[in-house]
Amino acid sequence: MADQRRIPVRAEDVWTFTERNVPLWDILEFFPADAVGPRGPKDPPRPYEVKPVTIETDLGWSFETDIQYGTWVFRPRSPKQPGMMKWCQERGLGAGDASCSTRPASGRSG
Repeated sequence: MADQRRIPVRAEDVWTFTERNVPLWDILEFFPADAVGPRGPKDPPRPYEVKPVTIETDLGWSFETDIQYGTWVFRPRSPKQPGMMKWCQERGLGAGDASCSTRPASGRSG
């Protein structure tokens, strides 16, 4: 059975999830430690090789990303590019929904 984590969406979270990003703080331990990259391009590199995770969506597309250090979100992208904001908007995420991350037995997906 695959390991799974859920982030519930409350009414006050809908704007943040659909217009900004999904906070991963409560499920951070679910992802490999080496998936955490620097906060921004001017920050020093992490003391290890950053290895992105592949996120497979239920909408038929996937994307690779790291987790932004300090903000604890997947690397922000324009909603026109595959990423969490695009998924939240296309999914029509609303209050009472949940963002679910499932780790397959093979490892690095989120």
